[in-house]
Amino acid sequence: MPVKSCTVLAVMADGHEVTTVEGLERDGELDVVQKGFVECHGLQCGFCTPGMLLTARALLDRDPDPDEARIREAISGQLCRCTGYENIVRSIRWAAEASR
Repeated sequence: MPVKSCTVLAVMADGHEVTTVEGLERDGELDVVQKGFVECHGLQCGFCTPGMLLTARALLDRDPDPDEARIREAISGQLCRCTGYENIVRSIRWAAEASR
């Protein structure tokens, strides 16, 4: 479950598994969500990218084929001032399609 790091104290995570953006990669292979952001130019400055990637991964774990509205709802807590979200949404759709 994605959480905002600015609102969760480390002690609150005690006993829970914590996945960071670095943890998405497995055995030198990027996660399909990371690949989608590369393929569809879903990142620019990189400030929001870790949160977007982790939120997208959590969404696809719950809903492997989300529509655009569901994607936009899932990322609505993330702020991106560079992309206008179009490429981010495209990146997540790409990841969903590539996962099939």
